[in-house]
Amino acid sequence: MKQLFTMDLKNYGADWKRSRRDSARAIIHVGVDKLALVYATKLGYYKFPGGGIHEGEDKIAALAREVQEEVGLVLVPESVREYGVASRYQKSGLAENTIFVQDNFYYECDVERDANGNLKIISQNLDAYEDEAGFELCIVSIKDAALANRQYHDTNDFNIAMIARDARVLEMMAGMKSEPSRCMAELLLEEGVKKNPGPWREHSYAVARAAEKMARAVNENCGEEKMNPDLAYIYGLLHDIGRQEGHTYIAHVYDGYHFLMSFGYEKAALICLTHSFNLKTTEDYIGKIDISDNQMEEVKQLLAAAEYDDYDRLIQLLDSTCGADGTLNLEQRMGDVKARYGYYPQGKWNKNFELKAYFEKLAGRDYYEIISPQ
Repeated sequence: MKQLFTMDLKNYGADWKRSRRDSARAIIHVGVDKLALVYATKLGYYKFPGGGIHEGEDKIAALAREVQEEVGLVLVPESVREYGVASRYQKSGLAENTIFVQDNFYYECDVERDANGNLKIISQNLDAYEDEAGFELCIVSIKDAALANRQYHDTNDFNIAMIARDARVLEMMAGMKSEPSRCMAELLLEEGVKKNPGPWREHSYAVARAAEKMARAVNENCGEEKMNPDLAYIYGLLHDIGRQEGHTYIAHVYDGYHFLMSFGYEKAALICLTHSFNLKTTEDYIGKIDISDNQMEEVKQLLAAAEYDDYDRLIQLLDSTCGADGTLNLEQRMGDVKARYGYYPQGKWNKNFELKAYFEKLAGRDYYEIISPQ
């Protein structure tokens, strides 16, 4: 079966033991762009019908069992077609020093219908978790399900990663660009901070909150949605995620880009790069060049190909404004950097003030008035 993607939170030790629990999941088309999905009525997310494969159980038998248990539909075995496998790795929530490993096998399939062509629905057989979540059969458009999952919020790491996985499959099917939900972005940040604790956590949250405020102010002034406040928050939160790998310099933009690209989050990944280069050049980077020549060339090529939009510009500006200590002052922050490194390129300095004026015009208000804590 073809590999769709691998979702690896990298929040575990390399020498930890592994616990495997593979699953089979059903893609049941109903019409042109709709699917028969599980809707968790009490939690507000969609998932593909399916679940864990018992030891020694055939994958298709597991698929049929799970479809009946979760949504009360009867699988037509001869209709089953391979779609792809999505792999998942993360720290186990049940056992210490253990990596949870799961291959999720997705199959397109048909289900039985009555004489009138309607879905033949029999009784569900929910377990305690499924019953508590309020699992119900729902016929929904692929795009609507994907968008709903982006709005899903939870504090359970396993639920968050599970929904992010199914959200990405839905986005792929709908031809949508993959984006993390707010809770997925927060999970990635918090897990990254556990690997490398430091003030970059507070800085990331400061940038995220200010970005959300600015996006809302822009929309209010323009009378339409020019920027998505949730995405502004998410991009701000994850722009420094490469710092989870340790105390690095330009390596943090390279590492952050590749980490988020592994999840399919292309725009968030690109902002990991672009936030450090407001003039689209690496020549004015402030700090050590701690990546290889080949990696540096890759960064240069990615920057050259990038088309900056208002999200790139906003995170560039706020990265240069928001301090981990609560500072919200562009000139002060740039001055601190200049004092630490002995210089601050004038072109980069000027560009930040140009960006400040740009967003003040878009929002119709003073920059600091918008981003200051209320």
